[in-house]
Amino acid sequence: MSEYVLLINGDLLTKERLEAVRRSRRIERTPKRRFQYVVFIPGLFHFKMACADALWRTWIQPQTGRQDPNSLYQHAGVLRPQETGKIGTKPGFRRMHDLIHHDIAASMLNCWGLEAEGHNKKWSSLDAFANSQPSWDLIVEMSEDIVLKYVGNIPNLREARKKPDHQRDKIFENQILRNRDELLYVELSHAMNAGDIGRVEETFLQWIYIFKATGKHKYAWHTLQFMFNLWKVYPPELVRIIRMNWLCNPTGRPDAFRAVDWVVERNNLYTKVIYGGSGSNRTIDHIVEESILIELFRECHVTVENGFHLEHRTIRHGAPDMRKTLKKLGNHMKEKAPHVFMAGRNADCCVDDKIFGGLQLVQTTELADTVGENDEQVEVEADDLAAE
Repeated sequence: MSEYVLLINGDLLTKERLEAVRRSRRIERTPKRRFQYVVFIPGLFHFKMACADALWRTWIQPQTGRQDPNSLYQHAGVLRPQETGKIGTKPGFRRMHDLIHHDIAASMLNCWGLEAEGHNKKWSSLDAFANSQPSWDLIVEMSEDIVLKYVGNIPNLREARKKPDHQRDKIFENQILRNRDELLYVELSHAMNAGDIGRVEETFLQWIYIFKATGKHKYAWHTLQFMFNLWKVYPPELVRIIRMNWLCNPTGRPDAFRAVDWVVERNNLYTKVIYGGSGSNRTIDHIVEESILIELFRECHVTVENGFHLEHRTIRHGAPDMRKTLKKLGNHMKEKAPHVFMAGRNADCCVDDKIFGGLQLVQTTELADTVGENDEQVEVEADDLAAE
């Protein structure tokens, strides 16, 4: 057994239990008895859930900035007017995941409109810009300008916030900072769906700082510890094995890669909830006995459903038509002009740069395996598995 390794994907609770077993067996003589052949890989599905929760803690949880018309909470009132209560308390992963994607989509459309009009006054709308059939080189050039103008970075924000209030635009500062955080989350999601594990790794350092600044100390510590092992401790052969098995593609379709812990949670859903029995039949022995048959049960259900042409057979619904809602949010942003710099404009709350704040905390405090006051595990619901 010492010639092989066993890869285990899971959440932080899985890692803690594995480390507890290792601590209790470290006096054993052989590597096998010490469980040294077990290599833990942090599950990217739970990691992405932690990222969404960190953005909620940054942009929605603070009460001081919720009344600002350009805050994410107010945008949520436009995107999901019936769910502001849930979003303000416990939105859950799926709801927060969709909110981030829709908000950044509206923000980027607003940026493209401003950039197009800046290039040519005739392009007063995105429809006029699209009808002009711009070249690909122009699109690339404009996209790079948008990143430079409307996506915040640490040096520029620090310099802007050192200026006196009459030379600052706090709403503009908050907006470009939120654009950066939301784009970082979208980059993580797209990289995971595409199976590009290198791009996923590139986002880890920024998320470590955000975790540290938002009180998610466990995720900050364990992510940093794993990345150090991956880059400095593990041999190259093991590193390649880990990277090649960090994601999987159950369907084989393009952009349909999923984290291994997502598959585990899916199997848990089938085992414990859908096919776990009910009433007096719902016992541990029954669940364990039939757990090996969940795929067979599912295939039988799919066969019957296809034969009778049944609808509404899955929790994975089709993508909603968000054109009217995004247009409504776009009109709201056009009216409030968060991407137009106006010197002296004030905001109800000046949101801190969590990446810079986390960087300072990492440099000045000990990044230990400690649990913050609000560093709890996020529960997985059935609807969360449908988020892409």
